[in-house]
Amino acid sequence: MKNKCKICGRNAESEYCFRHKPRTNDRIEDIEKMKAFFIKIWKKRGHFSEISGTPLGREPLTIFFHHILPKEKYPQAAYDEQNIILLTFDEHTAVESDMYKYERINEKRNLLLDKYNQ
Repeated sequence: MKNKCKICGRNAESEYCFRHKPRTNDRIEDIEKMKAFFIKIWKKRGHFSEISGTPLGREPLTIFFHHILPKEKYPQAAYDEQNIILLTFDEHTAVESDMYKYERINEKRNLLLDKYNQ
């Protein structure tokens, strides 16, 4: 079931959409930078899962963007467009539980590991 933002009524992952989710002041700049990065990708790519081809809709929810190499472990890859794959909510949840679940992601991960571990 989709939630609606308490402020604007848009689709949301919780009780607030990405735009209205409460944030701490020290992270606002980083969040805005990541949001702009995701929007840039959203404008370049089709709005479909890169695993199943399932349409993702018209709104770029953060749950659709998956960092193949975790940004905490590979901060240098956090803003690398090759490190992002578009997924459905269910696919993203599945890959967060089992990072080796999808062969396409495994292939991309191996290429990225080669790129960043040289």
